[in-house]
Amino acid sequence: MKVDPNKFDYVMYVDASGDDGFKFENDSTSCYAAAALLVEKGDIAHNLEVLNQIKKLVGCKPTDEVKYSKVRRHRNGPEALSLLKTINGKLSCFVVFKKEVDRAEYEGTKEMSVICHYMALQSLNSYSFLKGKSTLIAIDRMKNTEEQPLGEALAEDNKNPTREFTSETVFRDSKDSNFLLIQIADLLCGTVREHFEQYETNSNMLYFKDKCPICAKLMQIKKSRTHPLCHSGKSRASEIYKSKNFHNILQLFPTIGGARMLDYIFMEPTKMVDQHFYLFCPRKK
Repeated sequence: MKVDPNKFDYVMYVDASGDDGFKFENDSTSCYAAAALLVEKGDIAHNLEVLNQIKKLVGCKPTDEVKYSKVRRHRNGPEALSLLKTINGKLSCFVVFKKEVDRAEYEGTKEMSVICHYMALQSLNSYSFLKGKSTLIAIDRMKNTEEQPLGEALAEDNKNPTREFTSETVFRDSKDSNFLLIQIADLLCGTVREHFEQYETNSNMLYFKDKCPICAKLMQIKKSRTHPLCHSGKSRASEIYKSKNFHNILQLFPTIGGARMLDYIFMEPTKMVDQHFYLFCPRKK
């Protein structure tokens, strides 16, 4: 089915990073993530130029496919990935911490991939679209056992009578000339996954293990039983945001800090929000 992205007001480019396996002793990733970049039609050309600049820095032709795994290892990787901060768009993501979930729920199925993509795309319901606007959701090609249930779930979402915008979903190869910005989604998603995996393996980089009472009140939940951690947290904020390449993409989230950021960053299991609360704490700066 041919689809012209120029006929839509927005295009959401979606890709995943990591694997859904649990053989950690055989190099299974500790996290699986999906990221969705929402781009206005008028910003597509600008973002394509940024993609070409990234490719040039790592020695790729404009027609070549670029992956986060390759860029991060290149000698010009840091410079190339720093260009992500010039992207025009809004980012959402879903991160599964595989060592923390019930593996029996996911092992041997493609449910993790489907849920991860679907939850990242739920951010569409948090955006303020003008009535009648249209969005094309372009997802990097997956296995049929993943594409079919995901496509069906998204089609049902589009039938929601409370939605004032429309959406259509296609699965496309990231080398498709009409959907090259899926490669940007790959770079963003790789950055997200690596950031959270770093915090899972480096205990010195943990910010909060639990919400402090002030943040708990902000989130309108019961106060934490632990003592406040804001003082030490604030002093380590600069270290947090220099972590790998995550600081390059932080500004792409529609809101930074506070409860509303949970509309754009989802975690499974949800208890991991406490451990990574540095993202939401308004006192971190």
